[in-house]
Amino acid sequence: MKNINYGDRVILIDHKSRRHMVKLKETGRFSSQYGFIDHNDIIEAGDGGTAKTNKNFRYRIFSTTYTDYVMNLKRKAQIIYPKDTAQMLMEADIYPGLHVLESGIGQGALSMALLRALSNQGKLITYEIREDFAEQSKKFIDDFCNDFTEIHEIKLGNIYEGFEGTYDRILLDVPEPWHVIEHTENGLVNGGLIVVYIPTILQVKKYVDTLKSVGCFADLSTFEIIKRPWKVDGLSVRPEMWMYNHSAFIVRARKTSIN
Repeated sequence: MKNINYGDRVILIDHKSRRHMVKLKETGRFSSQYGFIDHNDIIEAGDGGTAKTNKNFRYRIFSTTYTDYVMNLKRKAQIIYPKDTAQMLMEADIYPGLHVLESGIGQGALSMALLRALSNQGKLITYEIREDFAEQSKKFIDDFCNDFTEIHEIKLGNIYEGFEGTYDRILLDVPEPWHVIEHTENGLVNGGLIVVYIPTILQVKKYVDTLKSVGCFADLSTFEIIKRPWKVDGLSVRPEMWMYNHSAFIVRARKTSIN
């Protein structure tokens, strides 16, 4: 079992599969309707272990994953959900050593995923227009993936007005991404990828029309990610009665030289 320590975050799962994210502290105590567990007992149980409450209810203990962390954040802004984040990283072909530009930090969910994929090799520059979002997201990012933050810089500014540098990849979560296209002539390398997260189809239409009009983007694709859970329990094998439906559209394109 993996050692867990004070200062770590863990997920506690009860017998009804309800999940609770807890940051471990000396003299700390987790309490629920099923009783309490001292944080010291959680540390002794370890990753993958179990701990009992004073009422003899068991909780399974796991170290916190990326999905656990971002889905349990007390947030002021909407996040890009993990089902979409994973596909954006694949579509943008993120790997160590790239120089990546991001805008629209929200609560830092995409930044965390990018930093882990870059693995302290390359650079991630994030533009954010709101100072409160920048400050709060930096705390979340430092808390969850502090080992990877040395390559990250958050800049306060409006990306619609331009940005410094030239990048291999651009990922955007902003309301009007078409305003960024004019700045990619010198800001995105030829062959580089731009991947954008867009809530509505009308925004998609305007953005794609702009990409086509400038004449230096090709290999365009637009899609959404739908996740349908299944129940597999004994003889009950069927789709769940609910699904993770539309959250946003993702548009991917590649920069070309102007012909």
